[in-house]
Amino acid sequence: MLRFIAVLWAAAVLGSMPELAIAQGNLRGPLGGARTVNYQLQIEAPEELVEPLRERTLLGRWREDPGFGIEQLPLFLERGREEAVAVAQAAGFFSASARVLTEPAEQAGAPPVVRIVVDAGARTTVAAFSLSLHGAAAGQPIEKQLAQAWPLPEGSFLRSADWEQGKRALLEQLQSAGYLRARIEQSRARVDPELTAAQLSLVVDSGPRIGFGPLVLKGLRRYPRSLVDDLRPFSEGAPYSLDLLLAFQQRLRVAGQFSAVTVLPDLAALEADAELMQVPLLVDLSERSQQRITTGLGYSTDQGARGLLGYDHRNLFGRGWLLESGLQLEQVRGRAFLNLRSPQESGGHYWQGGLRSERLDTLGEYTRTHTAYAGRGKRTEAIDTFLSLQYQAEFSRVDAGEGEQITGNRAALTLGWAWSQRLLDSRVDPRQGYTFSTQVSAASRGVLSDRSFVRLYARGMRFWPIDGEGALPRGTLIGLAEGGLVISGTRDDIPSQNLFRAGGAQSVRGYRYLSLGLKEGDAVVGGRVMALGSLEYQVPVSGNWWAASFVDAGNVVDAVEQWRPAVGYGVGLRWRSPIGPVNLDVAYGQRDRAVRGHFSVGYSF
Repeated sequence: MLRFIAVLWAAAVLGSMPELAIAQGNLRGPLGGARTVNYQLQIEAPEELVEPLRERTLLGRWREDPGFGIEQLPLFLERGREEAVAVAQAAGFFSASARVLTEPAEQAGAPPVVRIVVDAGARTTVAAFSLSLHGAAAGQPIEKQLAQAWPLPEGSFLRSADWEQGKRALLEQLQSAGYLRARIEQSRARVDPELTAAQLSLVVDSGPRIGFGPLVLKGLRRYPRSLVDDLRPFSEGAPYSLDLLLAFQQRLRVAGQFSAVTVLPDLAALEADAELMQVPLLVDLSERSQQRITTGLGYSTDQGARGLLGYDHRNLFGRGWLLESGLQLEQVRGRAFLNLRSPQESGGHYWQGGLRSERLDTLGEYTRTHTAYAGRGKRTEAIDTFLSLQYQAEFSRVDAGEGEQITGNRAALTLGWAWSQRLLDSRVDPRQGYTFSTQVSAASRGVLSDRSFVRLYARGMRFWPIDGEGALPRGTLIGLAEGGLVISGTRDDIPSQNLFRAGGAQSVRGYRYLSLGLKEGDAVVGGRVMALGSLEYQVPVSGNWWAASFVDAGNVVDAVEQWRPAVGYGVGLRWRSPIGPVNLDVAYGQRDRAVRGHFSVGYSF
């Protein structure tokens, strides 16, 4: 036992030493001249020990040090054997032995040769492991989870680093589940060097399961305390859970009123009072201003130049309600909107409603739509849902050809449900993960609607990081699939926003914006069936610049049997800006036999 403790101590000391990788061959200094080599170092050991011996022994680290004096070599040689054995044992070779030899230089004036020879022997394996858990966690499901997560099961190679890391991870797992006073009462590792076998045992006291205590708020001045209290996904006194604490922190971050949020358990309070059974939560907030005016200018090849003027109020009625309003003008679109959303409740639910007025004028179709909606949503860390009732009133004008125009009015009252999930490594510029969303809505003729219909829609996007070890170079593969279907006897009298059109920088590249649809006179209008897909591969070029190649295919028709893909493919550049990727693409539309440029910012999820 004492020998094993000594090995762990040596490994810890060696692990804390500064690391210096020693290169082989002709070494050059910073100005191109040859470096001074105090002695030549040769290592005969299993491959996995060679670099640790170079990095964690005095002989390895001082080989080129200009402060070395030849009179120090005997001390280094004496220490070298012990250090080499400690390195081997830290890697699980507990029966290892080592020799350190010196040999004269082969050429006159050359530095001497030092050889480290390690006979590692057989690696020590774990013959038995026992975990004895006391306290409130004993007999609970977490006991089985701890055993399954243990990194050194029977038959595995024993490494001192894994032994120490395993004990730390075990305590962290208990503490994450609410056993914040968990501690290791006894830790034993009996190693038999002759049998190259180890017996490991742990005795752990989980202590009581601690509950959530009161919130201790810092930085809350403008907004009501109820806004923070209602965002908790737990009640005071409920069993502590790290997952719930992180969910609470994330809810505060996306609520809209705070620019920075930190939530931590007050472990000092637990330590100071042994009788305390609920841990206070320290909530540190940085508030945003209650009111904000936003302005913006932009440009895209789809919608041309655009300008935005917006006004937000983050504490309407003094109760944390969010008001978002704005006027956005584009060459082909115009939009005025007003949205009102209640603070999120502890269960993740909220109320939202609003008004919109939109104009679209492109490819011979002009529509003006007024919308009013109200609904109840639920937001969790990865999934959003929204159930809404929406009323649309639309005026349309279509160029029928030969100077004639067809005008009409239509309305629909739709009951809709939307579901979306987003699991990405970054919301601004993702490189791994996926998003998926789906919508279902329906209207009934005679109930404030001119046509009965059911609308189905789904969209998924996936990001795969490629490590470059296979046939593809290092980069990111992006896949997109999107589809929609309107079930109705005819598309007549259905407001256009319930139909589908495709084409453009965020759809099928190589085609004009919204040009994939139904031909009606001289205009392109929406259809009842839409399906498209895309594959894009991005590779790094220099700094924040990436190159991309892609192929897109899709179309919009009025019946499933009419669908034929319009294919576009091309290349592009991506600049990873702070607000998301700036995309510049050149694409060839196979159906139109035309090359088009596309410019956009960010991804459309």
